[in-house]
Amino acid sequence: MKFISIVLAASLMLSATACNAARGTTELTSVTAYESESKSDIEKLREKYPEYFKLSAFKGIEIYVWEMAEGSYQCGMMSGTNRNKTKEEIRALAEKPLTIEEAKLILKELGIGQGYFIVIPVVQPVSSYRYRIDDTYREKVRKLFD
Repeated sequence: MKFISIVLAASLMLSATACNAARGTTELTSVTAYESESKSDIEKLREKYPEYFKLSAFKGIEIYVWEMAEGSYQCGMMSGTNRNKTKEEIRALAEKPLTIEEAKLILKELGIGQGYFIVIPVVQPVSSYRYRIDDTYREKVRKLFD
């Protein structure tokens, strides 16, 4: 009986793969394949941004977000402290910016959820796009991490 179940499951997977191939898609149907692709993304991020995987969430994580063009955001992260960050520290984040999706993946990998980070909109000199930071804008940027 167990053998028949295994054969049936293998047949279904092969059938789904063949259907995808016939449609011209290369979509992977295996959960294991999805998990390994996700791991691959994390490993790439670890190589590109090792400093973000060393952040301490003891006093929270500060995520500084700036807009490069309408609807196009970049960000950088720092461990929370009992002091305000200097303009130089915030500007330095633009030297190696993250996309919002990359930041979310790193936070997820580190197990840092809502309540352990704060989103802070800033204007970076590297961007020629102009916007005003007010309460509405702060809320819009905060929602990028919901």
